[in-house]
Amino acid sequence: MENRYASLISEFELRIKKLISEYRILRQENDILKAELSRKQEELMAAHKDILDLRSDYKILQTTMGMGGSEDERKNSRQHLDKIVREIDKCLMLLND
Repeated sequence: MENRYASLISEFELRIKKLISEYRILRQENDILKAELSRKQEELMAAHKDILDLRSDYKILQTTMGMGGSEDERKNSRQHLDKIVREIDKCLMLLND
């Protein structure tokens, strides 16, 4: 009977050691995945910033191209420039307060 209990305890210890080993491996994988997620989020934010910069550059290009285009293009460009000037004025007012 004692041999049976010793065998059960030994088997139980082996299973516990295996579980601890698997836990450590999973924890390491989790740390790696967290680091990769963080890098990917930084890359995504950088790409998003690049997109915003490119959109801004595109609007500026459209505005400058519109200066020499048709009447509608010049009107749209003028409205866009007026909007930019209003935004700058608002910013200046906020800075003065």
